[in-house]
Amino acid sequence: MTSEAARPLAANSFETRPLQDGAVVEVTARFIVTRQDLAALERVFTPQPDRGVPHQSTVELPRLRSLPAPEEPKLQILVAPRRILRADGSAVQLTRLEFDLLLYLCENPGRVHRRSALLNAVWQFNSVPSTRTVDVHIRRIRSKLGTGLDLITTVRGVGYRMDRPTDVQVVRD
Repeated sequence: MTSEAARPLAANSFETRPLQDGAVVEVTARFIVTRQDLAALERVFTPQPDRGVPHQSTVELPRLRSLPAPEEPKLQILVAPRRILRADGSAVQLTRLEFDLLLYLCENPGRVHRRSALLNAVWQFNSVPSTRTVDVHIRRIRSKLGTGLDLITTVRGVGYRMDRPTDVQVVRD
């Protein structure tokens, strides 16, 4: 018969329980803190002789590391005023259909969108005309965004895909 104290903790358990010899096992979780709080945590977990930690116990200090700051998006789409801003604050002038096409691709990233689906979503065409309308608008968007913002990928023979959603921030007001 096993006692409650002899049962091991589960690998992902967040509980503490006394073991046979009276020791306590603590399971910690990972969390993210701001840079301001990092200094306070380092002060709290730095060993100090007056804390009264028993000599025979082993105290493992948490490994504190700072994560890189999140990158600013290279492009910001302001939906209500229908404006596009680069990271440096300069505006990108797009026509209404170019704006709608870019917004649609950015709101649905990672998927390949067929030309016919884009015509239906942006232009509200129910029939598929045999034009290169989508290709022309994509080319114009790319030229207006510049070479530093390669956001739209061509999937040859199929359509287009927005591959880097972290480079774009859509702001709805």
